[in-house]
Amino acid sequence: MGLDYSSAVYHAVSEQGDAYLVKVTSRSLYEPQYLVPRYLNDQGITGVVAPISTGSGALWTYVEDWTVVLYPFIDGDSSFEGMTAEQWSKLGAILQRIHKIIIPPEGGMSLREETFDPTEYVRWIRTFEEQLARFEGGSTLDRTLHASWIEHRLTILSKLTALEKLAGTLQSRKIPHVICHADLHPANVIRDQAGQLFVIDWDEVMLAPKERDFIFVGHPHAQAFFEGYGAAEVDEEVLAYYRLERVLQDLIECARNVWIQDDLGEETKAEALKLFQTIVAAEASR
Repeated sequence: MGLDYSSAVYHAVSEQGDAYLVKVTSRSLYEPQYLVPRYLNDQGITGVVAPISTGSGALWTYVEDWTVVLYPFIDGDSSFEGMTAEQWSKLGAILQRIHKIIIPPEGGMSLREETFDPTEYVRWIRTFEEQLARFEGGSTLDRTLHASWIEHRLTILSKLTALEKLAGTLQSRKIPHVICHADLHPANVIRDQAGQLFVIDWDEVMLAPKERDFIFVGHPHAQAFFEGYGAAEVDEEVLAYYRLERVLQDLIECARNVWIQDDLGEETKAEALKLFQTIVAAEASR
């Protein structure tokens, strides 16, 4: 599910009939993705889904090369579309509580912090540009992505240039940081039949400006969201940076999945290509 092809999730039912979600991943361990939601949930933010401890009290364990984590299974909708105004307002209220929580210095959570460093995106775009310059043949998917990249090359490069310019500006500013989910979109919010909301998938959690969690809060949902979140001064430069960053992240990940990830099947590569085309066409029309 999603773009993380290094992970998988399973619906497990115990002999006693209790339902759980089991997540396995081969990604490098980033401890805060489990420690932070557990801490937030323990602080009374029940809208944050936290891992269940093992018998020894750990939040994860290992099976060969896989990290294995157990969560309560929540039955509900997590589609990207379809959240009501009331649900957006509830999400705002949950997020406002999260942004007010202070991680204790002795917590040992080692959270990543925002530095507004676009180096990795520049490196990947240059890598793909060099690959395009010596492109020869390839599969149908390879050729289609090549054509799409060439067609929208100016759009992609202009996004990168704008990101670099904003990064330079923001690096010189002192901006308050809060705990950010950092990938907060409707597909990471489960809405159950009772109308409750649950925030899942804390893989990217970090300390960053609050705008990091506002990327997907736009028209027509913003009013309802901020009714729940409360009055907040939104830094438009920071928000613009994060929205540009998200576009480039998704385009790079899609291109990697088609051109670099040899262990992915044709169907998965085709999905990545379709998403690339959807994103780049939308950005070109802005």
